[in-house]
Amino acid sequence: MASEPGNLYTHIPSEGDISHQTIISYFLGPQAENFRYFRDNITTILDEQRDARLNYCPQDGEFISSKVQASKAFRMSTKKISNAVRKAAQLLGRHSLPFWSPRYAAHMCMDISMPALLGYFMTMLYNPNNVSIEVSPLTTLAEMEAGQQLCRLFGYNTDRNNEELPVAWGHITCGGTVANLESIW
Repeated sequence: MASEPGNLYTHIPSEGDISHQTIISYFLGPQAENFRYFRDNITTILDEQRDARLNYCPQDGEFISSKVQASKAFRMSTKKISNAVRKAAQLLGRHSLPFWSPRYAAHMCMDISMPALLGYFMTMLYNPNNVSIEVSPLTTLAEMEAGQQLCRLFGYNTDRNNEELPVAWGHITCGGTVANLESIW
């Protein structure tokens, strides 16, 4: 793909570059080129969340009736939420740094990959608080596996049968600051 007149992108890898094709499939794109794929995945996540709720003790019946949903108070409240969401999204769109654009390269900000955004969105819906395996059985196991993968990546011992070296472990923190503090603990 050659650069077109007025196009910022003067060097674009050839359309036959498989590694480029794979990497750019992970991001929304500076002009939201991959937005439909992201939206499709968000829809899948929402559909699965709905199904999980419908399939959990279906005999309990509806908690929020259509009569309540039709009420003036309910409709006013949902409209207020919708307006607040739209306003916040508009403000963020107008006043946030354009970290997704190749025109912006500063500090620690860059475009967030779609798998990361989708994983974050998905886990927010299920609220797996990783305080114990009883509260978050799947995500605690994923956390343990990710910790083991990182330990192996950096050459630490993960073999419990190897008694010559301490067994390494790791866990996911809530952010970089906590990770840095824990690293000196």
